[in-house]
Amino acid sequence: MNTLKEQSGYFYLVFAALASWLLANLIEVEDTGNRLSPPHSPNFFSSGYQKWTMSADGKSDNHLSAAHISHYSDDKTTHLQQPLLSFQQPDQPPWLIQAEAGLVSADGKEVLLEGRATISREAYGNNKALKIITSNLKVKPDIHYAETADHAVLQSLPHTTSGTGMKLVFKQPIHIELLAHVQGKYETKP
Repeated sequence: MNTLKEQSGYFYLVFAALASWLLANLIEVEDTGNRLSPPHSPNFFSSGYQKWTMSADGKSDNHLSAAHISHYSDDKTTHLQQPLLSFQQPDQPPWLIQAEAGLVSADGKEVLLEGRATISREAYGNNKALKIITSNLKVKPDIHYAETADHAVLQSLPHTTSGTGMKLVFKQPIHIELLAHVQGKYETKP
């Protein structure tokens, strides 16, 4: 036989379950977890971004800066606004590459510069200053290499050479190759 004490225990248990159920249905709980983020949305960003890469012997090899970056977790790319790449060379001024925008590949081995891109190196020794204006430039920083399929103009005043498509190795030995429709304007001393 159930005693009055045992019956009141069951009563309290049923009352607590019923009260919990009613409260759960009356109170709205905002679900803040497990929401899917929109596709291709940045998971972090930075303004005034700076990245230095060192060579195997501990010297500065290249430097990447950008006014703003956004990293996307879905494809692991990093989008750059106003990127500037600087490649150091022993005993000569650095090569500078600027563009309007860019994208760093997921593996970090390629920087795709979008829009107008300018490559420059100041004069040193007997070498004149060099400026290359092109667009849509693919840069491989690890091997100091850049290429484009677009029109490129090389200026080493007073000389100008232009062509369609370009390959550039800006590490010793420096190699610049225009691939098609090459034209030049060269001035000689009288």
